[in-house]
Amino acid sequence: MASSDGTASPAASPARRAVFRLLAATLGSVLVLGGMEAALRLAGIGDPTGFLLHSKARGTNMWTENPRFTWRFMPPEMGRTPQPLAVPVQRPPRSIRVVVLGESAAMGDPEPAVGFPRTLETLLRARFPGRHVEVVNAAVTAINSHVIRDMAPDLANLQADAWVVYMGNNEVTGPFGPGTIFGSDAPPGPLVRVGMALRRTRVGQAMAALASGLASGAQSRRAWGGLEMFLERQVLATDPRLPAVRNAFEENLRAIIRAGRAAGARVIVSTVAVNLRDSAPFGSSNDPALKPDIMAAWSAAFAEGKAAEFMTNGRAARAAYDRALSMDGDHAELMYRRSRLALAVGDTNAIPGFARARDLDTLRFRADADLNSVIRRVAAGREAEGIWLVDAERTFGQNAPGGIPGDELFWEHVHFRLPGSYLLALLTGTALMEALPQALREGAQQEWIQLDEVSRRLVLTSWGDHRIAEGVRARCRRPPFSTQANAAERDARLQRELASLGKGIMPTAFNPQADAFRKRIAEAPDDWVLHDQFGRLHESFGDVAGATNAWRKVIELVPHHFGARIQMGRMLATRDDTAAEAEAWLREADRMRPGTAELQVALGQALARQKRFREADAAFALATRLRPDLLDAHVQWGVALAGEGRDTDAVARLESALALSTNSALSHLHLARIARKQGDTNQARARYAEVLRLSPNYREARDFMGTP
Repeated sequence: MASSDGTASPAASPARRAVFRLLAATLGSVLVLGGMEAALRLAGIGDPTGFLLHSKARGTNMWTENPRFTWRFMPPEMGRTPQPLAVPVQRPPRSIRVVVLGESAAMGDPEPAVGFPRTLETLLRARFPGRHVEVVNAAVTAINSHVIRDMAPDLANLQADAWVVYMGNNEVTGPFGPGTIFGSDAPPGPLVRVGMALRRTRVGQAMAALASGLASGAQSRRAWGGLEMFLERQVLATDPRLPAVRNAFEENLRAIIRAGRAAGARVIVSTVAVNLRDSAPFGSSNDPALKPDIMAAWSAAFAEGKAAEFMTNGRAARAAYDRALSMDGDHAELMYRRSRLALAVGDTNAIPGFARARDLDTLRFRADADLNSVIRRVAAGREAEGIWLVDAERTFGQNAPGGIPGDELFWEHVHFRLPGSYLLALLTGTALMEALPQALREGAQQEWIQLDEVSRRLVLTSWGDHRIAEGVRARCRRPPFSTQANAAERDARLQRELASLGKGIMPTAFNPQADAFRKRIAEAPDDWVLHDQFGRLHESFGDVAGATNAWRKVIELVPHHFGARIQMGRMLATRDDTAAEAEAWLREADRMRPGTAELQVALGQALARQKRFREADAAFALATRLRPDLLDAHVQWGVALAGEGRDTDAVARLESALALSTNSALSHLHLARIARKQGDTNQARARYAEVLRLSPNYREARDFMGTP
């Protein structure tokens, strides 16, 4: 208060001084933090946090991916990297640019070279001949809507015509979800965004690194180990945190759409399709409130049903499962097994049963009905606002046998085979044709190209199919896939598929498949993905020169490509005369992105070739610390030990590789060589027989066994 003469009253002075002190303290804190931030940046401490980095390639200003983008959301050892990007800052005139946002299914796992973004790009380029069309793959494994919302403003720099949003599988298990392994689970949405904003600063990164170091203590920090890492993070359908997950998903989706529209892009949002028929639930739980006697009766009925199902007595199995359902109908595996039996006899109740089994799954790696309902509610009927809904879940069901999507469209639980990618690309492409401005649609072809032509343009060969199926089978032989109710059936199906594709990996199959790549590369010489796949083809058939030539072209087209340098090093490390060159490539790659297990394996090989065995041991040891389950690290370490003459250590290391995968033909091959060297012919013969059973290509094994 003021007195009549205008001077401050005694009561007002302390309050005013308190305000001034608070303002001074705040300003001081801001100045201190600002000084710390500036000092950390000058010292080179911390990392850029945006999804995109500005760089120059072949004299052109480019947007490239930030390989450390996910480090704000997950430990660096587990951090997932975006696909390599090289997007011109200055768009060519009348070009069409589309950005795909999402998680691993949107990215194209298990092979992005033939995944959804590449398939969509192939369709659009055929629909707009002579026009520059690019689909930017901005999807990343293991992220979710919290992360995608954070990266969306950065993607505005791309000035895209349209954004395609395909997300929802990782809301529970991804960063900030109740089933996450990446730190705090299910914090309130505002707290999530404050934390992410803080980690954009170097001060925030330094604080997070310090906290992480203190928390880890002496415990070794784990590298990414796939879905097996989530086994202890089960979340029941009745978990009280799930409504908050759905609310956060809706809020994030709306924010992503707003960011896209603010950037001038049309936004196409899709519901999420998953494998219902051929992917059993990963985890199940009984009602915790069941009384012990009811639980015992339920267990007996469930066991009886499984036994009858094993004996192919469907009627008895259905009766037993129905008894179990009457006692507890919220067990995911029970619901799946009963639905599968219903499908076998043409019962139309099978469709909702499979969907219910998905929603009851306690390892929640698939988008559920509630999340798809959110997507429909947010995006439907908003075309006038520049927002289109694509209902992939519904359309996939309409295009699947019995109305239930399965292995004809998916490799496992959510990742598409080419027909699945093609179907999703057709849906989004059709929406794009409505969404794009009339000026951009001029000159478009009337029809979409067919699946076989997409396959030709992507150069999907028997070798490529075999390579993908082999990787999927290895993935599915580990938990939680290996513990699914239909795991044995899926493994047998993949084994049959691999056998049918076996001709594609025989030596005589190289030339026709290489010719297919050459023909397509002649049509699209600047497509670095084709060159990368061509290099992998050469690698598979042992052609060092062909592989390295292909990857030199990749590096020419995408100079920051980290993976191509590793591939160069891996191939050159297979020969004594190129081992030093291999080391140079690998050291350069390590400077670009340190702490990569696959790189350390190749470096160990290159060092062993140069007889620098102590350094090689250190590289292999680091690789196995970073990735204890990395099969190649154990195999190549065993090979290096054998080359050093340490046969006992080599056998132990190769046996540890076989403990990870009994189907490692290379492990059996080197164990056979050691047995021959030691004069153990019987052991060598047994090992070579395993080699031929697993991979009939090895001439050495065929010669020893007398096989033509």
